[in-house]
Amino acid sequence: MNANLAVNPIKRLAYAFVGLLAGNTILLLFLLQNAIRIRALLLASHMGKPALEIPLALQMSVLYASFSLAGWLLVGLPTALFVPVRSIMRLPWPVRLLVGAALGPFALLVIFVLLGHGHIGFPASFTGTRMLWAYAILVFAVSFAVYVALLCREKVIE
Repeated sequence: MNANLAVNPIKRLAYAFVGLLAGNTILLLFLLQNAIRIRALLLASHMGKPALEIPLALQMSVLYASFSLAGWLLVGLPTALFVPVRSIMRLPWPVRLLVGAALGPFALLVIFVLLGHGHIGFPASFTGTRMLWAYAILVFAVSFAVYVALLCREKVIE
């Protein structure tokens, strides 16, 4: 059985989108967990505005989700459509996670290049972006893992 014919492109696109949703959900849960923790610390120390932490986390999640959608359109979607399913399925799970984790920073770099109109000045363009790289790794690693898990359900391995 040909693995590329077993899972048609529309189904692969749907699986990749479900993976993106899972990655963004994990990021939302991570941001909310941190917001609740920071809110508790602010309440305990009677400082700042603890009521703003959870709405801020939700706003950040929406912003990050929009950029992860752009990264998915630029990198994740072509990966899902043009990389043969058979080659993905033959990789061991740790390598699959590494591939997913590597796609995140690559997508973020592509976004930075597009936003910079092809010009990136090192290190000025990347000042203060440390957490963006970590979030990109988290979202794409989870997204790719869910995508591959959904492909495994199709039993495309010969």
